[in-house]
Amino acid sequence: MRTFSGFFETLGDLDWLAIVVATIVVLAVITMLFYGPGLGKKWAQANGTEYSMKMDLKQDIPGLVQAFLLQIGVAYMGAADDIEHSLVTALMVTLFLIGPALMARVIWLNASKTAYAIDLGYYFCAVAVGGYVQGLMA
Repeated sequence: MRTFSGFFETLGDLDWLAIVVATIVVLAVITMLFYGPGLGKKWAQANGTEYSMKMDLKQDIPGLVQAFLLQIGVAYMGAADDIEHSLVTALMVTLFLIGPALMARVIWLNASKTAYAIDLGYYFCAVAVGGYVQGLMA
């Protein structure tokens, strides 16, 4: 079991190139699939916003940072070089960590269940693909 005393040492030992590559893959592929023209229109409609594919640095830069931080978390848990372990890790992280956190918006802020489902699918794929990409580079 990891303890706080080894936290920074473990961070220093991470494969930072693999984290950057996984972040780029997730942003270029997974984000486009979930928030691009297909599901992006449904997601925007469910959130009551306009759909747009225009660059917006006020959103795109924080989105890049968020994706990078997610991939650091995936790397810290241990990247897997086989799809089965990547999928199991993604399932556990999505169902028991990210899912309940996102569900708070639905419960307390009456957020859209459709947007919740799209976001949950995105995070599942981002963790699975990011972990797999990192594992392949290890």
